[in-house]
Amino acid sequence: MNTNRYFKLIGLVVIFSLLAVGLAGVAQAQSPEKPVVVVALDSDIDHVEPMEFRSDAGYYATANLYEPLLAQKLMPDANGVVLEGQLEYLPSLAESIDVSEDGKLVTLKVREGAKFANGDEITAESFKHTFDRAMTAPRSYIPLLTQFMGISGADQVVVKDKYTLELMPKQAAALFVPMLAFQVFGAMDPATTKANATAEDEWAFDWYRKNANPSGPYNLTKWEPGVEYVFEPNPNYWQGPDFFQNSKVIVKVVPSPEDRELLLKKGDIDLALGLPFKDVDELKKDPNVKVEAIEYTRLFYLGMNNKIAPFDNVKVRQAVSYAVPYQTIIDKVLYGYAQRAYGPIPVGMPTHNPSFWNYETDIDKAKELLTEAGASDLNVELAVRQSIPWDADAAVWIQSSLAEAGVNATINRMTDADFFDKLNKHELPLFIHDWYSWGNDPAYQLTFLQKCGAFTNYADYCNPRVDEIIEEVTWTVDAEKRQALMDEAQKIIVEEAPWAYLHQPNWIVAMSKDFTGFAKMDDLCLRFGYMGKKQ
Repeated sequence: MNTNRYFKLIGLVVIFSLLAVGLAGVAQAQSPEKPVVVVALDSDIDHVEPMEFRSDAGYYATANLYEPLLAQKLMPDANGVVLEGQLEYLPSLAESIDVSEDGKLVTLKVREGAKFANGDEITAESFKHTFDRAMTAPRSYIPLLTQFMGISGADQVVVKDKYTLELMPKQAAALFVPMLAFQVFGAMDPATTKANATAEDEWAFDWYRKNANPSGPYNLTKWEPGVEYVFEPNPNYWQGPDFFQNSKVIVKVVPSPEDRELLLKKGDIDLALGLPFKDVDELKKDPNVKVEAIEYTRLFYLGMNNKIAPFDNVKVRQAVSYAVPYQTIIDKVLYGYAQRAYGPIPVGMPTHNPSFWNYETDIDKAKELLTEAGASDLNVELAVRQSIPWDADAAVWIQSSLAEAGVNATINRMTDADFFDKLNKHELPLFIHDWYSWGNDPAYQLTFLQKCGAFTNYADYCNPRVDEIIEEVTWTVDAEKRQALMDEAQKIIVEEAPWAYLHQPNWIVAMSKDFTGFAKMDDLCLRFGYMGKKQ
């Protein structure tokens, strides 16, 4: 396997010039002139156990508490404001990696001298423990991810010596290297787990939900649910004190977007996420604020359950797809801050191909297809979440457009609890939902969303040929072959219309004028170490 596309690790090590700071100096206190950065989120930390599902804020926390073997490469955008994650991976706690030609043996050298926050050394055994825990702990969801790496058991991860780790995937996998940079594979200390395990909880999941012995850049030093959290630099972090652009980060829980916006305008916070699309243009006029509308691969779709009438009829699904007012939703609901979506593989994901899309808004075509389907005078219910206001607004436009085509749609605005209860039971005939893939990869995307029987395939779409393609693409590393296969899959899926592909909204990130260092990784989790302020 040619790994040069991702990294030449020996040469890239020089990138980390901060390693010139001796480990003996790592414990020095942070320079007092480094700023305190204050962030406002609508999400609260539920827990920080890295191998259980958690809230957005919980994922943000663990991204800064645990350090993986590799790190996604960052490059400044054209404006120099956002650090954009690339499809390249650099050394982190692994200082080198060697992948065999057949992709079935991966050898990693763990960085000597790196330590956990409590002073214990990070070794190959630390990562073996992480993988053992991920693969065998009953409460771990990580086997959902390791399936894409060709790793199905802990016996495929072997310690060769104190600093050498071998992984033996069943075959070459396109996502193997990127996944070594996932936060869920951050180093965990076996001694800490052992000290906090119980007879009922041998992997100490309960302890890790509220505690951590970080291998990453920060310690969580204050935990006040619903109010605020404080992250302070880990004095034992391997990159040393020069890595940190701040003296600490305070995360405030502010559920109201209006309140987050006001705090930013007043200068009480430095970073706010989740502000309303309608406010962006006006906010950009504030000289004390800068706003970035970041394009990314989050995909919103109108799901039609292929097993529930009338959406078990492909012509009905195609008719609905023709009836949706796509550009109107982007213009009137998202105020232009979105990209068009043209299929199940979003813009910005490898193999995206918009050429198979043919559902530009056409009410006459929708009527024609409904007539062919023998489905006139339809009455349907459109489910949306109350917590996503732009979904509810989009539903109104969809309702109006469907009415023109002869379909009576009733909008059901549901609480998250009710929505997800029915969604997870696959009981919603027509609904607006969204998806974002940590693995910026088409096989990853389609495995969860359009593979027969997948739990998160809420439209119950199933095509055996698409399943064959997903399987083949998962284990194909040749880019041209992957593109050809995914072209076939996209053509089939778009034609069979299990979804109407609504849009890809921009990620609205609002900052104080002197804020620097917003890193956009593929997992969309904030990385605090880069955050600072112009002096």
